[in-house]
Amino acid sequence: MLHYPDINPVGFQLGPITIHWYGLLEIISFAIATVWLIRRGRAAHWAWNKEQVVDLEFYVAIGAIFGGRIGYVLWYNLPYYLDYPAKILAIWDGGMSFHGGLLGVVLACWAYARRHQRAFLPTLDFVAPAVPIGLGLGRLANFINDQLFGRVSDLPWAMVFPAGGPQPRQPSQIYEFLLEGVLLFLILAVYSRKARPAGAVGGLFVFFYGCFRFLVEFTRQPDIQLGFVLGHFTMGQILSLPMIVIGPLIVWWAYRGGFAQDPAPRTAATQH
Repeated sequence: MLHYPDINPVGFQLGPITIHWYGLLEIISFAIATVWLIRRGRAAHWAWNKEQVVDLEFYVAIGAIFGGRIGYVLWYNLPYYLDYPAKILAIWDGGMSFHGGLLGVVLACWAYARRHQRAFLPTLDFVAPAVPIGLGLGRLANFINDQLFGRVSDLPWAMVFPAGGPQPRQPSQIYEFLLEGVLLFLILAVYSRKARPAGAVGGLFVFFYGCFRFLVEFTRQPDIQLGFVLGHFTMGQILSLPMIVIGPLIVWWAYRGGFAQDPAPRTAATQH
């Protein structure tokens, strides 16, 4: 059994302003993703300049926040928020859903593409490999905050989480960091280095995230307000199952040329 490193959830404090690790890591992940997208946007098969990337990331951040919150309210704690509707806006009190955030990002990319006259799916393809950066650091923040821990276990690396009682539990946040963060990023970064059919990168993201999340949920403690939703399956698994089915279909259809391609790439002279 390993000992949980009791890390102060407060990263630092500036006078009356308290910065928690969760918010700090999310800001860091956004900055890293933006810088990385600016760099890879210079490739001829992407052709995004710095201003376009920053603008797109703003759309994505708004979509992720609102989508994540709405998804959590609808899928994870609806009775509570029906009783206390004012709490819906209190995102600083926690409660975000990745699946809701993903839908929010999809809508944000659609809105950006429509406004800036870019094809929708290639816009998603461009953003998708950067998403695991936020996922991975977000899971580290969950670990630091002593939340979303795993089920009781006798594995040698199990930990006693202060909020989880006296029994050792699986560090499921670390599993998710490694799978949904590190491994998923490597898969998508390598795959997207070459030009791919429109929709293929996004479809690959959908499939692998669905698989990784479905598997890790077998080690993660179900949400206390929900428990198991269908038999021994959790809400996270129920929401991930469609991704496992839809992802390969998107990739298959992409390679059949079923999706519209991006408009003609901008020339290198427009990039800076």
